Amino acid sequence: MNCWYKKVLLLICLFAVVSLLGCAKPAEPTAITVDATNAKYWFVSGNEIDPEGLVITATLSDGSQNTIPTSACTFDKPAFAPYGEKEVVVHYGELTASYPIYTCPSATETDTYTTYTVRVNENGSRVTLTASLVGEDKPFVLVFPGGGYEAVYMRQEGYDYAAAINRLGFNAFILEYSVNMEHPAPLDDVNTAYEIIEQNKDYFHVSMDNYAVCGSSAGGHLAATWSSNVVGAAHYGKPRPAAAILAYASTHIFEDSRSNLVGENASEDRKRSLSADENVDAAYPPTYNWVFVEDETVAVHTHLMETALENAGIPHITRYFVGGKHGLGLAEGTEAYGWMEEAVAFWQENAAK
Repeated sequence: MNCWYKKVLLLICLFAVVSLLGCAKPAEPTAITVDATNAKYWFVSGNEIDPEGLVITATLSDGSQNTIPTSACTFDKPAFAPYGEKEVVVHYGELTASYPIYTCPSATETDTYTTYTVRVNENGSRVTLTASLVGEDKPFVLVFPGGGYEAVYMRQEGYDYAAAINRLGFNAFILEYSVNMEHPAPLDDVNTAYEIIEQNKDYFHVSMDNYAVCGSSAGGHLAATWSSNVVGAAHYGKPRPAAAILAYASTHIFEDSRSNLVGENASEDRKRSLSADENVDAAYPPTYNWVFVEDETVAVHTHLMETALENAGIPHITRYFVGGKHGLGLAEGTEAYGWMEEAVAFWQENAAK
């Protein structure tokens, strides 16, 4: 076979190979998966599905994988009501996958606040978050009403506080937390509330910087323990509040709440871990604390807390007023009235440092 013939044959073979390669079918997507680890999980009424943080991966027919931009996909929004975990369906062409979100639909809407249902516990107690907002990307106060961990008194220690905070130019969220359930249920609810606010901060138009907590009675205990290192914000990987505002707060584990929060036979270590005055350290937030002297048992707790704050070198204001009783909220008509204004000013003064 002469050389010329061999060259022609080689060219024909090369042409055939190139033609076959050109006709080969490209790999096509056969399945998609969704990783929602870093995506938004908590959704409230009014939200649209936010795909930021999703990682969508397509598996191709040749076994390889490609990351798919969220802009190439469409998303089916589930019904938000009733509350609970739902599935968002992701479409990429004819392929689908899903990932979980948790929806908190609005249960009550007024001109001044909106209440979102988070959960109803097996014992019938509700967990709700009420947003009372001025917006403007201002910081917020997370409010915990009292009730001895067997009820949550939303009116005088919740809505009234939120309205006062709004008048002073700041946002407020009232947490109706789990009751008649042992630790850590109420603190778990605080952590959930923080995450809901954080993941919806743009929708609420609030700043996450320098938030404060405010609680009365058992709610004051909850605010004080959330501020501690042992069981509170740091334990949950959340920032400590810039200030703790405590109104006639039962900061020490006390008889009336003991069975509701720690059980009748709680160990001394368990009780100490939930007594805020025993867990004040050098990183405890600045604290505003007040009580009526006639509220004798709680006044003892206030003094214990004052001493602990003083010993740890924590900026604080402690007020002992006369002429009142436990549970008066804003305490209008008494010498304590105006404490909220002083407390908010104290919060802002220390947040600016």
